[in-house]
Amino acid sequence: MGSFRVLSQRTGRMATLAALVVATLGQGMLPALASADAVTSRSIALTSSSAGATGVSYKVGFTATTAAGAYVVEFCDSPLIPSTCNAPGGFDASSAALGAAGTTATALTASTNKLIVTNTIAAAGSVTDTFTGIKNPTTAGTVYARIVTYDTEPHASTEYTSTALGSDAKDQGGVAMAITNDVNVSGVVNESMTFCAAKVAITADCANAAANAPSIKLGNGSGALDSQAIYTGDVYTQISTNAASGAVVSLKSDANACGGLHRVGDVYDVNHCFIKPTDGTHPVALGTPYFGIKTSADDVDATNGTFQAANGYNASSYKLNFDSVNPTAPTSGVTSTYGDEILNTNNAPANNRNMTLTFGASVSNNTPAGTYQAKLSLIATGTF
Repeated sequence: MGSFRVLSQRTGRMATLAALVVATLGQGMLPALASADAVTSRSIALTSSSAGATGVSYKVGFTATTAAGAYVVEFCDSPLIPSTCNAPGGFDASSAALGAAGTTATALTASTNKLIVTNTIAAAGSVTDTFTGIKNPTTAGTVYARIVTYDTEPHASTEYTSTALGSDAKDQGGVAMAITNDVNVSGVVNESMTFCAAKVAITADCANAAANAPSIKLGNGSGALDSQAIYTGDVYTQISTNAASGAVVSLKSDANACGGLHRVGDVYDVNHCFIKPTDGTHPVALGTPYFGIKTSADDVDATNGTFQAANGYNASSYKLNFDSVNPTAPTSGVTSTYGDEILNTNNAPANNRNMTLTFGASVSNNTPAGTYQAKLSLIATGTF
């Protein structure tokens, strides 16, 4: 997961700086065995796609064809089922545990690169299970997750091997994930996705993005926010994907219990959130201490697809979704586990579609002086 900081300071010379590294994921289908049906709608969402990241949560989703009582997820360097599986270098799922969010599983047995999951699965039933405590591979590249369902957990534990599934295997399929620190990510085999961000308008296929890393400076000529204007900065994004069900881009903030901009050195809690996230009642406006985001107009093309604002974000007013009801343990909004969906491709593939994100902040005359910041991340995921 890439990140950037938005900084502002209401004292003499202050600069607002931001740097953004955007991580993207691609998921792919694996070859099907003649003796097994395919699991469909396969996807994996990660809380971080950075190489070597620890404590990462993987949210696995799929739809089964046949009723089952357990399934295996094995992380490999090859998409072929069955075939020899080498664990990706540095990858470690041995400390994985069942997470609380979206989990219907009842038990988990974890090893270095394999998870055996007990879960009662109905025919044509959807599965969404979250696994915490996983370490990503230490080298950027493609990782394949093989998924095989079984009638029972004992059969999953005793029959499954990388090179032979056993007689009680039911459905199988897989997902391809790109682990990278770069802004340009391509899928593998027949699936692909590229998502990038820059400080200038992006040319086709993200060609100029790497040479124009995005940056934001919010403030007047002296680099400070004041009550006389709304100060803005732009980040340009572009997406291309052939994911059959499209892709989404989520925004995540580290401004826990606030959602807006925190003053550096203060405790991160609601009492020190002096530049708050904007909402329908309190817009970003002159003389008010609020922070938010506007999008550009939806990029719609009959041939090349759509890149559009989502979840209430729009081109006419600033917005920043934040769970104010439960700010310390949010289930939605920019500070929740997987962030807040801000853009999508309308459930379909897209080719070189562009969107500009405008970050805006305003302050009041009595906003406490200091340097303000929030570490923001954009996470792009696709469903193949």
